[in-house]
Amino acid sequence: MLKSHTLLPRAMPWLGVAMLCLFMVTQAHAAPRPAPVPSKPAKVDPCECGPLDVVFAIDDTGSMGGSLNAIKSSFLNLLSQIQASSNNDYRLGLVTFKDDVTVRVDLGSGNDAQMSAEINNLVANGGAGAPEASDEALNTIIHNLPVRLSQNGAFTGIWRTGARKVVVLVTDNLPGGFNDNYSAGNVLASAMAQSAANNGIRIHAVYVPSWGGTDPTIAGVMQNYATVSNGAYRVTQANGTDAGLAVQDFLSDCRGSSDVYIRDNVYDNGTEPSSSDIWTSPDIKVCNNAAGCATHTNPVFGSTNNFVFVTLRNNGPVRPTGPINGRLRLYYLPSGGSALWGSGSWVPFATLSNIHLSAGEVRTVVAHWPNVPFPGHYCILARWESGGDPMTFPELLGSDTVVNTRQNNNIAWRNVDVVRMLTGGVGHTTYDLRLREEHMLTLFLRPDADRPFPGGVAVDLGAELFEAWKATGGEAEGLEGSDGSTLFFGGHGGAVNFHLGKTMTHRLHLTFKAGGEEGVFPMNVFEVFDGKESVGGVRYDITVIPPHAEPVPVAPAVRHLGDKGVELSWHHAVHHRHYTLVRSKNPASGDFERFAEVMPTEDASETAALRFVLGSRDDADYFYAVESHSEGGSVVSEWVTLMLPSNKE
Repeated sequence: MLKSHTLLPRAMPWLGVAMLCLFMVTQAHAAPRPAPVPSKPAKVDPCECGPLDVVFAIDDTGSMGGSLNAIKSSFLNLLSQIQASSNNDYRLGLVTFKDDVTVRVDLGSGNDAQMSAEINNLVANGGAGAPEASDEALNTIIHNLPVRLSQNGAFTGIWRTGARKVVVLVTDNLPGGFNDNYSAGNVLASAMAQSAANNGIRIHAVYVPSWGGTDPTIAGVMQNYATVSNGAYRVTQANGTDAGLAVQDFLSDCRGSSDVYIRDNVYDNGTEPSSSDIWTSPDIKVCNNAAGCATHTNPVFGSTNNFVFVTLRNNGPVRPTGPINGRLRLYYLPSGGSALWGSGSWVPFATLSNIHLSAGEVRTVVAHWPNVPFPGHYCILARWESGGDPMTFPELLGSDTVVNTRQNNNIAWRNVDVVRMLTGGVGHTTYDLRLREEHMLTLFLRPDADRPFPGGVAVDLGAELFEAWKATGGEAEGLEGSDGSTLFFGGHGGAVNFHLGKTMTHRLHLTFKAGGEEGVFPMNVFEVFDGKESVGGVRYDITVIPPHAEPVPVAPAVRHLGDKGVELSWHHAVHHRHYTLVRSKNPASGDFERFAEVMPTEDASETAALRFVLGSRDDADYFYAVESHSEGGSVVSEWVTLMLPSNKE
């Protein structure tokens, strides 16, 4: 089948070397010679999957020739792998599709010969239009459908309770049902992914980019099949010659042993335990847009544009490197130190499941955080979880997060907050002090050795903690004065001792007063118990900018408020003087309207979004942008609209 493609290609090859549970084949680099006929099955690496029910759903249209040949040539090896991995407790089925569906082998046991014959008889031909009926093929398989219009043969095999149930889907095109038509957000395809999940069936989606580049729409559909059903997603080479390997990789979900780590600091190479500070992970970064950012920013309350980027490194030193599956969990905590695991303080906010890493792969994954719970500053904890890469040291309830993070390279912690202010101005933040009854705690304020802060630091203890501190000696280092419950320190920082004899969490309010020097001045605020090792802290990147700095484009978001109309929100920058709201029915035409001005209040924070509400439902029919103004000029954001599926709620 000739399938037209108008989208620009984006290469995304699947690396066949990253296979798990593959038999080992060696071949001398000599002159070509006929392959010997094996006298016994190829050696395999059992994956210990348990009972397996596997149905192959294969696109056999004209553009799939290379993939079909690869699947044919590798099927006997795949069969040996299935036999070993299931301890010979398996059932197989085969369904093919073009613009119709054909049941070639019903799901059942003892059908190896039939499966081999049908696989070998596959021919790539036909397919009258670009979309193919992968959605209807899944419908047939998941729901055991009888013969119907555009379906040849009945699928009557019953999926077994207690078996690992897998559909291996191979195609190079969009789902089009039986009417050869794809519409955005294909309803049936989405429903089949969810139905598979509801029935405990994993879809192993193998995308063959036959036309030389990865189509993001097709990739999105295939990823959705896999993600929703708790399966896996693979992309082959454009010619499909590695399709057999990609198909066989559904077994990698059964077992995988490797060592994935997330760096604690720039010197970290995965060694356990790690050294140096462990709460400034360079492999965790927050950005206010999905495209990423050069440097870490703060999460913004009231904005849906918060994204956490985490880099996973599958080349650690603890175990031999191999392909592996796992998931990444993310947690937040108000900025501070001395946090305990399992104490209820760490709050989960995102889980990325079914992450497959090839041997040696380093990949950055992205988690959306659309509902930051309140304005302020946050600590973020990232935990990689995989049966093939367990925590080296157990995380006991009530154990110290610093100890867990230092000992396990699966865990990383980022307590880095950005406090931006104008020259001569002030910046505010908070720090949660977590005192424990059995320890004397010293709170340190330390700038980087070669970069003292050109200004002053004020720490407001609050009346209760201040009086308790005074009553137990009022010990401090570098103290330049006090006013009420506030302690004042210079740009070289200082330290405060607390030995109150009780366990409590208390929020400190920190104010940084800038001088006239511009730049970034890290201030490390951390806790030490009993004069020994640090138990956590925060690095505040104090960023001093002039009022005439160029404005930065914001990342606006728009959402429906029901009968109340439409809300436009965006993050604020401290040097922006005001904002102009812009709208257009068609931005490409060059016609637009500046319809409102927004002046931020004096106490506007960079950790809380600015908002503007438009009171009519008709306002949903526009594209919107935000023009930011500073003394250094103006800049307009990207357009956003509710008319695009990606912006609908």
